[in-house]
Amino acid sequence: MNKEIYFHVGLAKTGSTFLQKNFFPYLKNIKYLDTHKYNKCVDIINSSNYKSYLISREFDKQFEKEIKKFTTFFPQTKIIVVFRRHDKWIASQYKKSVKNGWYWNFKNFYNINNTGLWKDSDMTYMNKIEIIKKYSKSDPLILKFEELKKNPFNYLDRISNYTNSKYSKAKISLNTVHKSYSEKQLIFLQKFCRIFKKTPPEYYDYQEITLDKSISNKKRIKHWLYYRPWWLLFHLVMYTSLLIPRFLIHKNSLINKNDLNEIKNKFKEDWKKLFEY
Repeated sequence: MNKEIYFHVGLAKTGSTFLQKNFFPYLKNIKYLDTHKYNKCVDIINSSNYKSYLISREFDKQFEKEIKKFTTFFPQTKIIVVFRRHDKWIASQYKKSVKNGWYWNFKNFYNINNTGLWKDSDMTYMNKIEIIKKYSKSDPLILKFEELKKNPFNYLDRISNYTNSKYSKAKISLNTVHKSYSEKQLIFLQKFCRIFKKTPPEYYDYQEITLDKSISNKKRIKHWLYYRPWWLLFHLVMYTSLLIPRFLIHKNSLINKNDLNEIKNKFKEDWKKLFEY
């Protein structure tokens, strides 16, 4: 049987959780394998006989590595990728890192001089399109996160049409799955980490696709032993901040708007090319 394989690769922070929780499970005529089955998806696909499969696992820095690995198993893979305007995307990535214990300022995370943790190569979307073209034989479905906000069912229809699947609009909830933490909560956590956790806890990605299941199991154990306890504490700290008046926590913004405007301008052409692709 010639199986059709569709792979939603994120990007991270582009509404992936909404798709994974509120949309993909309700698609008909396609077998959806959620993120928790990612490390087993190769075996599941090879041992079952559905006509088509949809796998979802969002990436950022692991983008090329994971696409290359996945398409080695399934060269016929068709890729779905979602992009978000650069300034908004990197701001969301930074907030995610702060939530996980990163307490340095935004310019240490990314800056237009390319000296931060994130580099221009991580931010250039057309580079990611070239990566997809390098490893996939089919044209990808390219979506913009902003369209999900403006016209959600048109956005979902495009996915449905691309994957030759169907869905009932009546079953789709457009509610936000994960509500973001406030700027006040994130700044309070930063101040906490500067004093009590100067080295951010390491996150072990135990859902990485691999034929060696023992590696995934080891990472799962490390994740719960070394990362999860800090994750719980960080959330407790952020909720505690709700009891403290804002003026006692911060006066400045988490991210300077001028920095975001510079990023928007720097990647204006990259964003334009994406629309023209």
